[in-house]
Amino acid sequence: MSISLVTGVTGFLGRHIAARMLRNRPQAQLWCLVRAEDEGRGRERLLRSLAKVLSEQELAAVEHRLKVLPGDLCLDSLGLSDDHRKEVLSAVTEVLHCAADVRFNQDLDDARARNVEGSRKIAELARSIAAEGRLARLDWVGTAFVAGLRRDCVLEGELVHAAGWKNSYEQSKYEAEQLLREEYSDLPVTVFRPSVIVGESSTGATSNFGMLYWPVQLYARGWWRTVVGRPETPVDMVPVDYVADAIEYLSRGQQHLGGTFHLAAGPEGVVTIGELAELCRQYFGGGAPRYIAPDTFMRWIRPVVDLFIWGRRRRVIRAGGAFFVPYFDGNPIFDVTESSAALKSAGIKPPRVRDYIEVLFDYCVETDFGRRPPKPPGRAQGAPSVSAA
Repeated sequence: MSISLVTGVTGFLGRHIAARMLRNRPQAQLWCLVRAEDEGRGRERLLRSLAKVLSEQELAAVEHRLKVLPGDLCLDSLGLSDDHRKEVLSAVTEVLHCAADVRFNQDLDDARARNVEGSRKIAELARSIAAEGRLARLDWVGTAFVAGLRRDCVLEGELVHAAGWKNSYEQSKYEAEQLLREEYSDLPVTVFRPSVIVGESSTGATSNFGMLYWPVQLYARGWWRTVVGRPETPVDMVPVDYVADAIEYLSRGQQHLGGTFHLAAGPEGVVTIGELAELCRQYFGGGAPRYIAPDTFMRWIRPVVDLFIWGRRRRVIRAGGAFFVPYFDGNPIFDVTESSAALKSAGIKPPRVRDYIEVLFDYCVETDFGRRPPKPPGRAQGAPSVSAA
């Protein structure tokens, strides 16, 4: 029986990974670090999160294999009580660190506190487990965008560059991965680097309507029919189910230990801003989109938004303009040679964007981009509308 210490299970990607670990590893126990005042509140929060990806029957069947450890990445010793720390050191054999602050708009010091120092504290705990002779592996979920402002093809083993970053999130994750490589090279670390994660390919379900969803929302509501971006810009996007399937599979046993894996569409699977805009036009209707250079938008259009547009429309345009536009100006291409080879025998590969993009759009419309809950499974669904209010 394996016991895995897992972080980030209350987050979007983390809950999907945990669900697959519970399904595919019948004897495994998950000890989940949850930000909460006590075990009772932590367990409530954990179960609410897993209920979004597991059926009521599934959750009831695996609940006894879940243990809650109240803690916080920003606290000394992860906020673990002395008793919980002793339990971890005496029982845990694997560590999966998925928790991160993924906001693009935070100060660099705040991003470092959770993403860099949080990773350091997890690695220190893993080192203590290793000193007890128990640590089989430490899996760390980063991002392919540690590549920052690079616009060439990035190999899976590459990290160091001087190109800079689009935001504090990218920089903090870069620094965290560098920390693991330099200061914790004695540990059995495997690094996973997802690209842009979108909703499930089968249902479209997501809890994050940022990034690529920002321009889709503007277009769908009729607020903005001009694409802020260059039509030739490549976009690497993958559904959360692919990323979770890949991480769960690659984190089993010792076969893929120590690698660095891009969980991305790769050179053959990327789409361009122009292709995405056309898919959006075909789904929502309207005329052919126009394009405006991101630097022109930020310099001239966004100030006009501040002067003449109010309410929710203004908030959506400002937020996207500040934090998402750089991704529509230029991006790297992520090589996936190692990950594709490692996943081939399991039949795990990212679906083509065209095969699931309408499912994503359907979910956006059904939930009004997160403003209302999705309809329960099996309930008859009409033709939902997108509110412009």
